[in-house]
Amino acid sequence: MREYELTVVYDLAVAEAGGQDASVAHLTNLVETRGGQVLKVDHWGRRRLAYPIGRALDGDYVISRVNLEPAAVSALEASLKIDERVYRHLVVRADELPPPPPPREPRQQPAAEAAAPVAEAPVSPEAPAETASEAPATEEATQEAATAATEVVESAAATAAEPAGEPEAREDAAPGAETSD
Repeated sequence: MREYELTVVYDLAVAEAGGQDASVAHLTNLVETRGGQVLKVDHWGRRRLAYPIGRALDGDYVISRVNLEPAAVSALEASLKIDERVYRHLVVRADELPPPPPPREPRQQPAAEAAAPVAEAPVSPEAPAETASEAPATEEATQEAATAATEVVESAAATAAEPAGEPEAREDAAPGAETSD
């Protein structure tokens, strides 16, 4: 026997008519009648479909890990294909799948932690004060950066301006060739 992952999207009428476990029971019954065993069932419940199937916008998702003989997989797929309660199905060998990620813990924070303001770090009296030689260095660097930024903006504006008069001939153009601007 091999391990497979089986994903089935059921019509919501199945889940509503027979309860939430009707689709899980149907899937378990299909696998066990073909000589397999269900290892794990993950019932996702009602989810939005990626695209409408018929007039349906939602489906009941069931994902399970099963042990099944390779010959029985085609019979299981044929049963799922002709079943009107099944919108879509997918059977994949589990050894081709990456291991499932560990379950994540919920990201809920208590309201007191979320609303608490961030306290400022205390200033120690031993912290060295700024010396007079450090302060002008930062002012000079700031002024130099501002001057450089102004020069870049001015040079960009000068190159973006439309030239007056006739367009100049390009150096890489063939002699006598006209430019179309």
